[in-house]
Amino acid sequence: MFGKTKNRIDSILVNTFSQKSKFKKAFHTLMESLKDNSTNREFFVLYSQMENKSFDSYKDAEDYLNESIKTLKSKKNKVNLKRINGSIKKYSSYIGKQSNRLYESMDTLIFNENVLDIEKRIEAKKLILKNLQTKKSKPISENKVPTSLLINLSTKNFNQKYENLTENDKVKFKTLMNKDMGKLEKEINGLVEEVSEKLDKLISESTDSKLLNKLEETKKKIQDTKKNKVSFYKIKELNKTL
Repeated sequence: MFGKTKNRIDSILVNTFSQKSKFKKAFHTLMESLKDNSTNREFFVLYSQMENKSFDSYKDAEDYLNESIKTLKSKKNKVNLKRINGSIKKYSSYIGKQSNRLYESMDTLIFNENVLDIEKRIEAKKLILKNLQTKKSKPISENKVPTSLLINLSTKNFNQKYENLTENDKVKFKTLMNKDMGKLEKEINGLVEEVSEKLDKLISESTDSKLLNKLEETKKKIQDTKKNKVSFYKIKELNKTL
């Protein structure tokens, strides 16, 4: 079922992130393996959104869940994981042992229609609805991985990885925090321009409407960002991944 595959992808990307070259290679290999099957991509995106979205009302959360499950159930027979699972095997040493209960619950609602498992489906729905009504804090790592490339890591796992910075990265961060804002503004302007040019290149090469929207959204977010030390650090890290 798809949840286990999605969890393994997340695990590989989280655990290779500190090794920039390894992360880039793993990322492109895994995403390339998803490209040839539009249903796989849709499952990947919706499972991620189910984890990261938040609604104020129970009704809104339930409506969103019901429509998502309805959509995915209608396409489940088109899921083909042979290629992506082959790519995952190449990075098996980076796969953690932790499971993802939300992904497992999604699998239960989509793939398990056994009449003997009705209680399991009820519990699965409760778990997902609880998550959809939980306020999500904005991750500090928001722009460390380009949203233009359609990656949605587990916020919780990714932030844990961010908090475990190497001593070298901690020194870099402290140095940044001590920088003079006057000098930093000039650096931010140059950095925003550089990243915008890279995104413009990706936009000109993109033929996928969803990807195009993500790219344009990312560019706008960067250009509208407040000029402070934290945003500088985020954009600088994003620039390394483009």
